[in-house]
Amino acid sequence: MKKDVFYMKINILKCHGTGNDFILIDEYNNDYSFSEAQRKELAILACNRDASVGGDGILFVQKSTVSDAKMRIFNSDGSEAEMCGNGLRCVGRYVIDMLKRDKVQIETMKAKYVVQKEEEVYKGVKTVKIFIDSISLDPKSLPMNSEKDSVIFEKLPELSEKLKFAAVSITNPHLISMVNEIDTEELVEVGLKGNSTKSLLPKGVNVSFVKVFDKKDIYVKTYERGVGLTKSCGTAMTASSVATCLSGKVEFDKKISIFNDGGMINSIVHKKEDGGYLVEFIGNATFVFKGTMEFKDGKISDIATDGKMYAEETKDYDEFFIYTRKCMQQ
Repeated sequence: MKKDVFYMKINILKCHGTGNDFILIDEYNNDYSFSEAQRKELAILACNRDASVGGDGILFVQKSTVSDAKMRIFNSDGSEAEMCGNGLRCVGRYVIDMLKRDKVQIETMKAKYVVQKEEEVYKGVKTVKIFIDSISLDPKSLPMNSEKDSVIFEKLPELSEKLKFAAVSITNPHLISMVNEIDTEELVEVGLKGNSTKSLLPKGVNVSFVKVFDKKDIYVKTYERGVGLTKSCGTAMTASSVATCLSGKVEFDKKISIFNDGGMINSIVHKKEDGGYLVEFIGNATFVFKGTMEFKDGKISDIATDGKMYAEETKDYDEFFIYTRKCMQQ
């Protein structure tokens, strides 16, 4: 009996938030009817930088019954993440453009977020703001096995004998450590331990090292669960801004510049009356190219891309990136 051949041609949009790059697939306007297994398979195949489009993950934009649209994010290893700040900026811009609105609400796995147009962080750099209030300092929310109500810059011997960590959930799990200098090899080592030590972190964790320059400028580098080292991680930058405010090294209610390997974003951390936190998360949502790819029987083929439409904004972001490196040297 002849086996049925599975075939699908998929429209794609390559985009990034501070270098954290994604393949955006619009299911809002296209009835692709992916199975869950196909989403995982697509993420692994299409995000392969050596053999396919390449990216840190796939953003699936879907219709929602409770918001203007829904975002699902699958990492390059095929795992699904609860939330992705950089990806949400890209999806937010896409939905804003699609619905011709200045502000939209996007549903994610565990929370809903308002995304709105914002003044450009640099000439020509498309910028949006997210209001993030899904912040918890309860270790159980990561989840993390701890008897304490919060872990704020304490040692976790399972991961490191010398570093101190703050545990912060932005519906996905983060450990933040402030360091004098960022050691990439050490970050990878701790990141691998954090994602293999299930007795401490049953569902893994994102690990970030933060270098504080002054009261308003920090640098964040992240080992991202399901991806590895990334140029930036949106929720890691959010968690880092909260943690450094708690440390007293940067200030609440003041704009913080968060530099990373892919550029820079701004955040403002507020204490809420109910004891929680609200972060205004402001940064680029840059479109790189549109195109198509064919998904046939477990393979990606016939990738076609066109970057003409977004050439100018890609150039503007490249100029912004150079500007951020100069800012760091001042």
